[in-house]
Formats: sequence, structure tokens, C-alpha cells
Amino acid sequence: MDFECQFVCELKELAPTPALFIRASTTMSELGSLFETGYHDILQLLASQQKAPSGPPFARYFGMSAGTFEIEFGFPVENGVEGDGKIVTGSTPSGKAASCMYIGPYGEIEAAYDALMKWVDDNGFALNGEAYEIYLDNPAETPPDQLRTRIYLMLAEG
Repeated sequence: MDFECQFVCELKELAPTPALFIRASTTMSELGSLFETGYHDILQLLASQQKAPSGPPFARYFGMSAGTFEIEFGFPVENGVEGDGKIVTGSTPSGKAASCMYIGPYGEIEAAYDALMKWVDDNGFALNGEAYEIYLDNPAETPPDQLRTRIYLMLAEG
């Protein structure tokens, strides 16, 4: 498959924004239910503070080991939002990243990652082991083949 024709990969510089998120250890098979309950819980906490997200939901993926991985998922928010229990405040990632837009079902996203990793290698960059996704469409309202996901592979400094 010719990934360069299918995905437009580019270098981006990300600035951190305040965020409200949940950090968890999970597996791919548990991810959907974790997102469903977790995003709902975060939205309820925001509503209780008369606040709303300042952008679409995101997830940060950290190194895999034996099928499990660490994840942070949540929403960007305005300053002044407070966490509660498992929902904590922090920020979205910052720094240089390789990025592309993926359109399609979440379960078929691997080709976009393959294209990004090839682009990173072809351009002499190194990865830092973190992936960051922004989910631009609501899967409850958008057909799977039209779901847009902005993918970032964070690059090592230096």
C-alpha cells in the first residue's frame, strides 16, 4: 500500500492547553467501554461546575507492554476547572509531533500510524513513545467510515 498517497504527514508544533482527564491502564478490548464511561463522567463533572469542554475529546497513549498500555483521555478546558477523584487537571501534550488526519473506523487506524512511522523514519526524526489522538466527530452521530481522527506521534527532543 502506498501510504504517502493516502495520508498527508507533516511536522507540527503543539502548545499545551489546560485539560481535564482520566489516567488508566487498559487493553485494546477494554478501551471502548473505558472511553464511554470516562468521557461521560468528565462531561458530568464539567456540567456540575457550569463548564463545557473547549474542544473535542482526546486520548494520549503511552508505551504498550504485554497488551496493556497507559492512557490519558479527556477534554481540553478553560483555566479554573477543578478535577475530582479519578478525574484530574493537567494539560494536552506539547512539543514537536508528526501528524496526519485519518478518516474511517477506529479499528482500521493502523495504516495511518504506519504512514506516520515511515514519514518519521524517512525524515530522520525519532519518536518519544507517545501517541496523541483528537476525535473530531461523535461516533454516536457520524458513520464509522466518516469519523475524523487527528493523529500525532510525539517526537523525541533534540
